[in-house]
Amino acid sequence: MQVVDRGLSWVWRVGLLIGLIIGIILPPMLLRLLNELSENDGFIGWQIALVVAYFAIFGIVIVAAGMAYRHYSGEVQLKKLQHQDIGYIFGGYLAILISEGLFQLINHLMYQQSQTQNNAAIKSLMSGSPISMWMMAISAVFLTPIVEELVFRGVLTNLFFKQEWLKIGLSGLVFGSLHSSSTLPSFMIYVAMGLILAAVYRFSGKIQNSIILHFLINAGAMSIMLISLLN
Repeated sequence: MQVVDRGLSWVWRVGLLIGLIIGIILPPMLLRLLNELSENDGFIGWQIALVVAYFAIFGIVIVAAGMAYRHYSGEVQLKKLQHQDIGYIFGGYLAILISEGLFQLINHLMYQQSQTQNNAAIKSLMSGSPISMWMMAISAVFLTPIVEELVFRGVLTNLFFKQEWLKIGLSGLVFGSLHSSSTLPSFMIYVAMGLILAAVYRFSGKIQNSIILHFLINAGAMSIMLISLLN
């Protein structure tokens, strides 16, 4: 892919990335607060405000990350998807399933963990109230893939380094670090996922491919969580 350098200093680049990451971690915090308020009927107004703020933050981050992505990647318009993009998406999907299965097996054998700390935290949020469950489900499937791909692939890989392997490696490490993990194998699940998503984007040159791949992964995981919570 073409490297576009807009002349922004490293300090400002880091600041931009941190600002976008803050926008990513705010919605789960609002869900925790919503779960606490849902126990008291006297806070209906606050609950409605939190629901609006939850989705508004997603919208703001998508707009801001989209603007930064277009500016620093030089991609004013999205490229059309071609037949070969199906190979990138499903190849990446298979690679993520294999890597996740491998590290999950290692995690179970070494630490007797049946799920990652990140998934446990998501289930805890979704168990707080029915509205939180569906808010998390909807955002995880339809909004999170857009937000996280724009930030961790579209913006991050175009802000730092010129070598592709460093761009992909940085994306994987940052992505993995922002998912809760209590063991090395569970941490590697998310690092590997971030590396594969970054590779799909960088090698295909299309952010839509990593967004679609992320959507497929989250849709599968969220379906399993919903089934376990509703039964």
